[in-house]
Amino acid sequence: MFQDLHLIFWLPYVVLTIHTIEELPGFSAWATRYFAPMTTYKHAMTQGLMILLVLLASYKASSVGYHGGWVVLTAAFQLHIGLNAIFHVITTIVFKEYSPGLLTAITISIPATLFFFFRVNIENRLTSIELTIALFLGTVIATAAIATLFLNKKKVIKRG
Repeated sequence: MFQDLHLIFWLPYVVLTIHTIEELPGFSAWATRYFAPMTTYKHAMTQGLMILLVLLASYKASSVGYHGGWVVLTAAFQLHIGLNAIFHVITTIVFKEYSPGLLTAITISIPATLFFFFRVNIENRLTSIELTIALFLGTVIATAAIATLFLNKKKVIKRG
């Protein structure tokens, strides 16, 4: 019964939602200190849109199960989540301050990303070409997400 649900594709949606719950209360103030002004509203709307996109991709990929655009897109989103986790780790080290989202990045996002790609690989859910496309798209999505932190950049206030 559960085999037909292709539950692996729900992992990006679940992980992103949990991560956003941790990140939302403090991320805007943190991002404003180190990158560019960001309101909680803007961050919530951006994350909400991303969660809806990942929900759609997860649903469609779980319906299909193997190969195709939705599976590729869901894998790309999972890679984005893993790369975002690395961003949280690096910024915490560089800024010597907790990056909101770090806890779920370390405990959920990184392990989930490794598990996701392990399962997708051993179950042959993506061809080599599809995997390459997913890795490329995931990297583009992650880079774009980080780049948005620099929009409307003003003077960065560094803490001593």
